[in-house]
Amino acid sequence: MNFKSIVLLTIAFAVLVLSACGSRNETQQAQETIPQYTLPPVIKEAVPAVGGEIVFPAPKQKPSKLNPLKAKNVELYNMLSLIYEQPIRIGADGKAYPELAETWEVNETGTVWTFHLRKGVKWQGDNGEMTADDIIYTIDQLKTYSESESNYVQNIGLIAGYQKTDANTVQITLKSPGYSAVYFMTFPVLCKSYCEKHDVDTGRPVGTGPYQVAEIDMEDSVTFEINPSWWKQAPYIQNLKAICIPDYDAEISQFEQNMLDIMTTSSLTVDTYLKYDKIKYVDYMTHYYDCLVPNVKGILSDINLRLAIAYALDKRSVVSTALLGHAVAVDYPVSPASYLSGGSSTMYEFNQQKAREALELSGWTDKDDDKIVEKAEGGQIADLDLRLIIPSNNEDDYRSDVAQNIAAQLLECGISVQIDEMEPDAYKTSLESGSFDLALCTFYMDENPDISFMVGTGGRCNYGGYSDATLDGLLQNCAAALKEDDLKTAYTKLEEQFLAQMPQIALYYRTNALLYNAQIKIPSALCEKGLFSTIPQWYINMEEPEG
Repeated sequence: MNFKSIVLLTIAFAVLVLSACGSRNETQQAQETIPQYTLPPVIKEAVPAVGGEIVFPAPKQKPSKLNPLKAKNVELYNMLSLIYEQPIRIGADGKAYPELAETWEVNETGTVWTFHLRKGVKWQGDNGEMTADDIIYTIDQLKTYSESESNYVQNIGLIAGYQKTDANTVQITLKSPGYSAVYFMTFPVLCKSYCEKHDVDTGRPVGTGPYQVAEIDMEDSVTFEINPSWWKQAPYIQNLKAICIPDYDAEISQFEQNMLDIMTTSSLTVDTYLKYDKIKYVDYMTHYYDCLVPNVKGILSDINLRLAIAYALDKRSVVSTALLGHAVAVDYPVSPASYLSGGSSTMYEFNQQKAREALELSGWTDKDDDKIVEKAEGGQIADLDLRLIIPSNNEDDYRSDVAQNIAAQLLECGISVQIDEMEPDAYKTSLESGSFDLALCTFYMDENPDISFMVGTGGRCNYGGYSDATLDGLLQNCAAALKEDDLKTAYTKLEEQFLAQMPQIALYYRTNALLYNAQIKIPSALCEKGLFSTIPQWYINMEEPEG
């Protein structure tokens, strides 16, 4: 090999070495500058875990009060709802939901309703399966009670007949077509085989619900355990205990001493019970509806005066000031949470100018600049001065504050109001005799949204004496509707007529509060009847993720 060849080989080798070094440097540089992407780590969230106990108050009752069909006290009703279930449950939205009845339909006449029961539902304590015999037995029991004994009796008069068509099917025949059969089927179902051997008023309650009684003494306490045969997903809270307490003052005292985990209250100063994030509360809608009833057989027969009162009232201000926000302002007796109500979207406009214009349409004007409107009649000039009656209540005086707010607001539009606070018996006598101009009334509204008892001609609680053929016809249409869509249409038209004629001046629905230990997680919305129906979804403990 000559010298020239050696030089060329040396140069070639050097080039190869430099090329290799350059390639490694470039690769290393690329690896350093190109970002490396990796999937984020999977984070497992904690989930509710089974366990824990909740202690709550129950009314101290004699054993004769344990019959769920006779439960009048809402606290007792909610406690017993842990044990007993209904064929149909009416939700807070007013819709009917299947419970022990899985499906239902009505025939072409609108009078024969067929309810198909859920199969495989077991009674607590090895008492067999729930069947149509249990439904029939329960209705038979209801027929022996008076309205004063049971709230479920009020719809019995609408039933023409009932029968089982097979082991899991019940037929209800109405006297007139309508949806009332569905509302009727909301009673708690009794176990026939158990009740035939035990006194339902004094025996241990046995139902199909999420919890069963472990020990019971209504003078002391009731303990509950999970019903292992419940047909739904098992509750998270393993044990419940109801402490039987004689009155509200004792309840709040025990709650403040951390002897109770939850309790309900209608106190307007519920905020005072909150402390250091250890206690929380949530408001829920009650069935208590307050309104002004005008006596239409007197001066308030004039629709313009009733409309003027409605325009002159700032209901939200009344709720905020007199009730400290613990109510929901409404214009219509049907609950604003119900799908049958227009809710806040139809809230009557607070407008003092429109109130004055409505007064002027009937000849009421302030002629002498004394801030009160007057009207000339028969050569006389009379001030618009209304008498508002309210019932006295030393333990709960919110109605007095509400009346004062109403009087002050109406006065701004020239309407003078004299408040007459009366003893309950005298108040009732004045209502029934029509001795008033306006009455502040409270009604406890049923799950059935029918309001004919308040505003229908001849209604048992139509204290103002209102009568209107158009409204009566719309009430009848509501009663005769067979489907949810038809009900919605009928109640929308009823609401429009109600607001046009103002047989009542609706004010608000009261809210109560559930006070509870902050360790309890309550994921669902609440309503007064069925307050405990969501307890199976409550939880205390959390199951931590692995790893």
